[in-house]
Amino acid sequence: MTDSMSDVARLIKTFDAELRRELNTSRSGLFRNSKGELFIRSNVPLGQSYSDEVIGIFADASDLDFYYKIYLSEEG
Repeated sequence: MTDSMSDVARLIKTFDAELRRELNTSRSGLFRNSKGELFIRSNVPLGQSYSDEVIGIFADASDLDFYYKIYLSEEG
């Protein structure tokens, strides 16, 4: 079963503080490893494949805010 984009945005938001901390210095994102564990990865390069599942990658805090605005707009 595939999660809706709103579900994914809510999941990402649970890691908001940690993700924003990393976004202060580099492109960062939320990933899921083969054990199902979620983690933040920083210094994420563009145009690369990843061994872990990509939940979301963001360039900076403004990019993250825009993502929330699009996918969580109905939730306020």
